[in-house]
Amino acid sequence: MATFAQYILNEPDFVKKIEIASFLKKKQNTYFNTSVIMKAEIAREFMSTMKIDVDQNMVLTAALLYDCLKIDSPEEITRLQNSQEKYRRYLKALGFDDRFCKICAEHSRVGRNPNVPREKEGDILELAEQFGALLVHRSDRLAYSVPEALEILVNKNMKGIKNIYLEQFQEFVDIMEDIEIMHLGLLSRFQKDLNCVTRNDIPGAVREIYATMERNEEAFRKREAELRMGGNLLDELKKARAKLKLFQDAPLLPGFNLDDLK
Repeated sequence: MATFAQYILNEPDFVKKIEIASFLKKKQNTYFNTSVIMKAEIAREFMSTMKIDVDQNMVLTAALLYDCLKIDSPEEITRLQNSQEKYRRYLKALGFDDRFCKICAEHSRVGRNPNVPREKEGDILELAEQFGALLVHRSDRLAYSVPEALEILVNKNMKGIKNIYLEQFQEFVDIMEDIEIMHLGLLSRFQKDLNCVTRNDIPGAVREIYATMERNEEAFRKREAELRMGGNLLDELKKARAKLKLFQDAPLLPGFNLDDLK
């Protein structure tokens, strides 16, 4: 008989993975709601758009389960005071191996030994967790906008932290926000729509994921067709960034300063 781990890891379809994780919530009352789905979708879109060379199946499965022992109370969301070992034992009981447990644990650096090498997949989970948490409404604050969330991520949450995908993640957000649907960037549109879904409305979140996938695919297809000489979005963005850096690094003429350019 297949374990839960085999069942969800052998499912290649992202939406069906969501349904399997939802089934675990019903059976064992694990933590699973629309905020988890939002973070997992951010990880999925990041890996797909930037063509990240990692085990994407492992990342998406971990994204749906890494915080499964958290509790959601009416007053506030509080993290169960469970040790990493307790999380590891729970995931192992579901049939997951040690590497999967390590990747899940690396979504946060709290309590982690900084001298232990990290998994690449763990760095993606970390960015999805940090960025996604800023995009959802909480009891003590409204969600940050996408530009605000990126600013906080880069200059506060991840300041001084070595995450191998941070620069690529910034490029990813720029790409997604540069393509607008109904006057909103793709990430902002997804954030707005999913935040309108009731926190525990998993079917509603699944419907929004389907809509997001179709919307983004069509938007990218149209944008690629608009680019000159068969270019692609990522190359165009990198060229623009390179030109901006050349301008920023260039010495100003004597007697001028940056304030003169405002």
